[in-house]
Amino acid sequence: MVTFDVYPINDHITGILGRFHERMYLVQGRERAALIDTGCGFGSLRAVVDRINKLPLIVLLTHGHQDHAMGAVEFERVWLNPEEKETFLRHCDPDYRLLGLAISRDAKLVTPEDMLPPPDYNSFRPLREGEVFDLGGITLEALACPGHTRSNLVFLDREDRLLFSGDGVSRASFLLGREAASVEEFRDGLIRLKTLLEGRVDRLLEGHGSGELPFAIFDGVIEVCNQVLAGETDRIPYDLRGYRGFTAKARKPHSLDRVDGGFGNLIYREDKLYRP
Repeated sequence: MVTFDVYPINDHITGILGRFHERMYLVQGRERAALIDTGCGFGSLRAVVDRINKLPLIVLLTHGHQDHAMGAVEFERVWLNPEEKETFLRHCDPDYRLLGLAISRDAKLVTPEDMLPPPDYNSFRPLREGEVFDLGGITLEALACPGHTRSNLVFLDREDRLLFSGDGVSRASFLLGREAASVEEFRDGLIRLKTLLEGRVDRLLEGHGSGELPFAIFDGVIEVCNQVLAGETDRIPYDLRGYRGFTAKARKPHSLDRVDGGFGNLIYREDKLYRP
């Protein structure tokens, strides 16, 4: 049976870690709750959420990739940016999802029989930047963060001064997919987002990795984007599941930590440096 690791963020936010090392977050207000991302759809995330939460529930997806959206099949009220449709439908392919299982560090704990059917895209509600969800004492606001996908969204928790960043902002931002924005678009979007959030956010809760990042990650990733555009990177070849490109800054073995001690990194394609 597929299990999930559950851990507290504070007295009303719970982190949930899946077997693909994807992180979901349950935010509980006084009147309703929101689940941010739903993992890969292997095993029952709904059973975990229902043990924690008894409030009416909504689900907000940062983007349509398989490791963030496939668990949505178990939930009724799900929001996704409609511009993610093509990406989402492509990631529903069972062979593609099983390929993800094959490279998981916890693959031995999951079997193909644990894979849930894909969600019905037509059941999703449209979600765009600027939409606000009042949970009762907790307010979540959707904000654009083009990069990992062009229509990627992140969610600001105004009262807790948190940003649920999914894969939008991370220690090793990944821009290799066909749906990814260019490095230039990603950088400009980060500059805009940082300006919007400065003084309003103390830390980020990401979709993978250690789970928590300081607000200073914006400066680190923006700096790396500028170095990529200037041709001033280590340019380490990267190849995973057919995604080929380069890692901007050399990393320590089996770690996201940079060799040079800097903070923030970028995995990118040289044919997608500038906006089309």
